[in-house]
Amino acid sequence: MDRPGISGGRRFLFAVGVLVIVLAAAEVIIRVAGVDTYFQNRFFVLNRALDYPDVFEKDYDLFWKLRSSRTVTSKFFEGKTYRINAHGLRGEEIDEVKTAPRILALGNSCTFGWGVPQRETYASQLTAMLGERYEVINGGVPGYSSLQGKRFFKRDLLSLQPDLILILFAWNDHWAAAAQIADKDQQPPPRPLIAAQNLLSRLHLYRLLKKLLLSAIEKDPDVLFDRSQPVYRVGLDDYYSNLRALCGVARSHGIRPVLITSPIPSLEKYYPAGSVSNLHTYHGRYNDAVRRLARDERVELIDLAAEFDRHDDLYDNAVRDPIHFNAKGHRIAAELIAEYLRKNP
Repeated sequence: MDRPGISGGRRFLFAVGVLVIVLAAAEVIIRVAGVDTYFQNRFFVLNRALDYPDVFEKDYDLFWKLRSSRTVTSKFFEGKTYRINAHGLRGEEIDEVKTAPRILALGNSCTFGWGVPQRETYASQLTAMLGERYEVINGGVPGYSSLQGKRFFKRDLLSLQPDLILILFAWNDHWAAAAQIADKDQQPPPRPLIAAQNLLSRLHLYRLLKKLLLSAIEKDPDVLFDRSQPVYRVGLDDYYSNLRALCGVARSHGIRPVLITSPIPSLEKYYPAGSVSNLHTYHGRYNDAVRRLARDERVELIDLAAEFDRHDDLYDNAVRDPIHFNAKGHRIAAELIAEYLRKNP
């Protein structure tokens, strides 16, 4: 009599089990070996959630957001460690019950406090300077433009019940747009696909396979940017409109908006004599748009960029990084904001 064969169902389960074991072994080997799984791309919309899933997760509305409830040390952060709370913001947990008027510092990596310890960010220093009069929340997210800030505030941060918001954007707005597609025209993938990508991105094996695929098919980044007719992530008119809409949303909820100009190292103080910079010229236009909005809509303004022009030691290396100011720069920012709030309670 012939021996009964193994059923098709059992063979399938056996094959699946072997595959799971092989994949698990590959995952362990990649982790233990410290294989570099990051595929670098300097265009913000393309690189954040794709390259650094230990820091970011993809988001349909915001493109990316910080992964919540973790203390993370990442290659993205150049080896530095940051604490991200349950709301996906830098800093300690935020009490559900508000015990003092809340200030929300909304912005990009400058507000986040790139490169400086948490206690030295201008949000934290402002907390110390104002004492118990206010509770200050750091709402800065690296890479965010004014469009993302507007969406983030409306969707996620209104629930924190801020009484005042400090609004500081510009750098990412006039960053080069990948494939000549501005932020407002970006078409995110379907939500189920984003959820699947966020789940799989926790696996080093998935990251490595994606890196190998992208390395084979991705075009040179320079091809994705037309230098003769550049498109920026957020054009100057849209920048003005985003900030105007953001202030309008705040006011409609009884929240006091305060605009802040974005500092850049002074050409005269940080660079060789006679230096010329298109970056400074363009950044100045965005700051002028902030000042114009303040006049047009009667929004309060703190001209931080003008204050920074008076100093020559607020950037550790202005040539390598003209964006992120140092701990002293954060202190100067906190002092200027605190002084303004004392005079304009």
